[in-house]
Amino acid sequence: MIGRFSRLDAYRGLFAIKELALCLAGGVLALAAYLVAPASGPSMLSVLLGLLAVALNGLPIVVGAARGVMERRVNVDELVSLAILASLAQGEVLTAAVVSFIMTLGSLIEEAVSDGARRSIESLAALTPQEATLLDADGRERVVPVASVKLGDRILVRPGERIPVDAEIVSGATAVDESALTGESLPRERHPGDTILAGTLNYTGRVEARAVKVGEDSTFGKVVKLVVAAEAGKPRAARIVDRWAAWFTPTVLGLAGLAWTITGDLDRAVAVLVAGCPCALLMAGPTATVAAVGLAARRGILVKGGQYLEEAARADAVLFDKTGTLTLGRPDVTTVVPMDGEDAADVIGCAACLEKDCTHPLATAIVGKARREGIPVAAPDAMATVVGLGVRGTVAGQAAEVGSPEMLGGEAELPEALRECLADIRERGATALVVRREGAVLGVIGVADKARETAFLAVDALRKLGIGTVGILSGDHAKAVRALAKGVGIEDVWAQLTPAGKLDVLARLQEQGRRVLFVGDGVNDAPALARANVGVAMGAAGSDVALETADVALANDDIGRLPFLIHLGRRMVRMIGVNIGLGLVFNAVAILGGAYGLLSPVAAAVFHNVGSVVVVLSSASLAFTTEPPLGGRR
Repeated sequence: MIGRFSRLDAYRGLFAIKELALCLAGGVLALAAYLVAPASGPSMLSVLLGLLAVALNGLPIVVGAARGVMERRVNVDELVSLAILASLAQGEVLTAAVVSFIMTLGSLIEEAVSDGARRSIESLAALTPQEATLLDADGRERVVPVASVKLGDRILVRPGERIPVDAEIVSGATAVDESALTGESLPRERHPGDTILAGTLNYTGRVEARAVKVGEDSTFGKVVKLVVAAEAGKPRAARIVDRWAAWFTPTVLGLAGLAWTITGDLDRAVAVLVAGCPCALLMAGPTATVAAVGLAARRGILVKGGQYLEEAARADAVLFDKTGTLTLGRPDVTTVVPMDGEDAADVIGCAACLEKDCTHPLATAIVGKARREGIPVAAPDAMATVVGLGVRGTVAGQAAEVGSPEMLGGEAELPEALRECLADIRERGATALVVRREGAVLGVIGVADKARETAFLAVDALRKLGIGTVGILSGDHAKAVRALAKGVGIEDVWAQLTPAGKLDVLARLQEQGRRVLFVGDGVNDAPALARANVGVAMGAAGSDVALETADVALANDDIGRLPFLIHLGRRMVRMIGVNIGLGLVFNAVAILGGAYGLLSPVAAAVFHNVGSVVVVLSSASLAFTTEPPLGGRR
């Protein structure tokens, strides 16, 4: 799919050159027709040259309008076609030729300017290299097309090369320039175990890595798929404009007929038809949407469509998941408390075996702890996730469970000493997990994670943007959640929630008229991401289910980008409103000018295209949107 964009760009470029050449040829013929026409009236030669000019520039417009009528869809070419045909009917061949030329040239200029934003998204896909260096089992290097790289393949990336697929470094260390994807200007240090992303630039070191995501599943592959989605998803304002456009053609036809009936001057009717094309109005939404989505992609925010930017602009409540969202998602085991007669290694070993195939950060921490201490980690006989609570299954033929006390029947079912241990772990802001085997409690594991460095600044910036509610929805214990919330400046906390409980909180807020933006990363967050007005997934750390369900993905897991997302959405909505206003003003002035005889058909065509170009340039200014001011450091 990525390679297809380079071919599409080539075809599009050749087609645009051909269209421009034909348009200019028609313009030259129209000019020649004007120069050879005698003062007494058009000659046979001038008429012939004028008709050739109309054939080159006017005929495609008329054909497009006819197709639109036959397919019963709104087509603004209808108005220009009628103007061209009316001019020809009254013998104004030169007028028809000039109007055809100006309208075609204006359309090409509009496409050239508006395609700039679209190309800014596609240029990201072009950064992915077409070849990769594979390392065979015996260490031999082999250059292959990037499309043939498979999951688990070992690749070699040298300094100065772009990384072909998402991969995990096996050996070597380097600095990686991720600016094309995340907007981060400074290279980031990457070491064994770290993930490197397709399309980013390897600066300093020679690294060997194992492919973890390839093709459309890579981060860059997801960006490419967003191009289609972003253009298909229209903001509400743009959809309203589309409905207005359906009334424009009959309304303008009526006004043109009225101008002809009252004045008896067909030129005025022709001028009204040309001026009445709502091109500027129809371009108000799409051009702003593509410009905004393109800028968001360059800043590491992958948006699936303009309507989600519009929803982000209207958000007045932002809710976060805790683990992996506000925290780094790389927790460590801080406490292991075995029950009397049990061994700490047995507690960790039992939990690690059960969690071995889980991808949740807490499971990763437990398995990592077991391996560092040399405790064997065998695969479980059976395992099932209790979403939002823990896991249960069979290890070495014995039933085992690891999770929150709620999954095991509540704290009341636990011994007094263990309840005190749970309280102590939570007071320190850690998550407490109970391990049970064959119905008997083995012990408690405390797992703690660190808040992201940008969390406090992001929360402060959201408040400065006027977001009334900033809160946390978590399945963790209230004490652990409040400890984190205090550290990042959040007051509203909903704790000990199941996935269904998160949905209930979202539903209550939405029933109160709130527009909710929810940020999450895991499988258990997928229902909330789907229910929220805008679901934002952590792009690199998030699960595939979360990424598919969400409307927006943060490519570098940087929640510091959220204020910019909302700020950009608000600016896009304002820009669409400005563009609609400009489109209406240009249409109204041009129609009145044509009806009163102040604008000839040629002048109306010029005025019409000036309005369209102004709207496109107005949308292009979104590319210069700056970051909103972040809050001060603590």
